[in-house]
Amino acid sequence: MRLWLTKLESRCDTVARFCALFGMLFLVALALITNVDVFMRWMFNSPIDGVTDVAPLMVAIVIASFFPFALAGRHHISITFIGNLLGPKGMAWLEAAVALVTLAFFVLLAWQFIVYTIDLDARGQTTWVVQLPVAPWWTVVSFFTVLCVAVQLIVLLTLLGRALR
Repeated sequence: MRLWLTKLESRCDTVARFCALFGMLFLVALALITNVDVFMRWMFNSPIDGVTDVAPLMVAIVIASFFPFALAGRHHISITFIGNLLGPKGMAWLEAAVALVTLAFFVLLAWQFIVYTIDLDARGQTTWVVQLPVAPWWTVVSFFTVLCVAVQLIVLLTLLGRALR
């Protein structure tokens, strides 16, 4: 069981890194688009139509794409003074409890993003200037958030295994 979980955690880390790479590419694309838009405004007084429409959608995707990486690598703030008072066994159980709360949070977040995305699609919501459909962008955000649920479940199982040992 322990070997299976270690392999699963390794694959989860690989997927999370790929998501972060995707997010980084989107961030670079956003920076390039923004720079070209500023240059076009400055040089030719002719901005690129739709940059102000697409930029917030790209930012949402960038942020969501880094969540799985942060969860898989446990790159979050932790305050350990309570756990230190409880000793190693108590600390292990406290980490597992916090992982459970984090899992519950991401389940709720994923659920709400899915509901929001379905609502955007049902209303045919588009951006203001270039009339791009918004739902496909939020589908990507929802996908990353659902992936966070899977990643956090693996983190929880790993921490539970550590607490039980």
